Amino acid sequence: MIDDLKLESFIKEYKKRDELERDFIINQGCGAIEEIIKEVNQSVSLNESDINYGTLETRLSLSSVEMGYMLSAMMEYATNHVGNPVDEECEFENKLAYFEYEGEIIQIFEMYGQGTVSWFTKPNEETVKKLKNTAYGVYLIQFDDFINHYKKR
Repeated sequence: MIDDLKLESFIKEYKKRDELERDFIINQGCGAIEEIIKEVNQSVSLNESDINYGTLETRLSLSSVEMGYMLSAMMEYATNHVGNPVDEECEFENKLAYFEYEGEIIQIFEMYGQGTVSWFTKPNEETVKKLKNTAYGVYLIQFDDFINHYKKR
C-alpha cells in the first residue's frame, strides 16, 4: 500500500515536471535560446551552475531549472532525431548536439565521468563549416523544429 502511494506520487511529480518543461519550451523557448546565444557569444559557455552560483544572475532571466529544461530537452531531441556525434579529443565519454536559431549555431556538450555535466557553447569555425558544407550537417537541427515537436506532443 505504501509503495503504491510512493509510486503514484512519483508518477504525478514526473508528469508535472514534464508538463512544466513542455510549457516552458513552447511559451518561452525562443526567448530562452536568444538569451543563451547572447550569453554564449559573450562568455564562451553556459550551464546551470553559472546561474546557481550567480555568475550570470544579472544578465539572464532564466532560472537554473529553466536552463536544465533547455539542456535536457534539446539533447534528448537531438539524440532521438539525428543522433549525436562525439568529441574524439575528449578523454571522457561525451556527445554533442547542434542547434541553429536565426542564423546562429549553438552547441551542447554533454560529458560523462563520475556524473553527467552538460553546457551550451559556441562551436569552432571548422565545425560550423562542416555543419554547413558536408554530410556532418545532418546533425544540425533547426531550433524551430524542436519547438514544433513540443507543440505537437
